[in-house]
Amino acid sequence: MRKAQFVLGSIVLVWLAGGSPARADYDYAWCIQNSEYGYPGDCSYQTREQCLMSASGRKGYCAQNPGYTAVRPPLQPSLRGRRVPPY
Repeated sequence: MRKAQFVLGSIVLVWLAGGSPARADYDYAWCIQNSEYGYPGDCSYQTREQCLMSASGRKGYCAQNPGYTAVRPPLQPSLRGRRVPPY
């Protein structure tokens, strides 16, 4: 009985430890898209250059993340009609 419990416990431990690779929740602007990653792909790249360097040799391509929501800076008030003092 102890041997069966040990074997069952070992199987459960291995199953829990090796379920799937850890994934960080990245949501950056650029994604590698190919058959391995599907759609929208591996979106862990902040710049297009990073994505292109990582996609090199992988038979994939880089595309913008359709779900990316960048925090945009607030709009500056228009300076039209205002007098701006020289420095």
